[in-house]
Amino acid sequence: MTDRTRNELGRTWIVLVAIVLAGMSAVAFQGRASIVVFAALLALIKARLIILDFMGLRSGPAAMRRGLLVWPLILALLAAAKLFATGMPSV
Repeated sequence: MTDRTRNELGRTWIVLVAIVLAGMSAVAFQGRASIVVFAALLALIKARLIILDFMGLRSGPAAMRRGLLVWPLILALLAAAKLFATGMPSV
């Protein structure tokens, strides 16, 4: 691991902490559909950062990288489908 890689991982870690803190603050507005969608988008961004940077797949095999990025997207789409199927209020 080079110093440059440590610096990049440090910045990524700071972004991940910021995402977690944003998600925790969104819990205060629980029940609003827009907040739930926002939290799902944060989770997708967080999954992408973890897969590419911490799992070291930024320069890894393309098929594995795509597969691991599609998995959280599928879960987020299923969660959104459930959200809209249950008729969660938008206000």
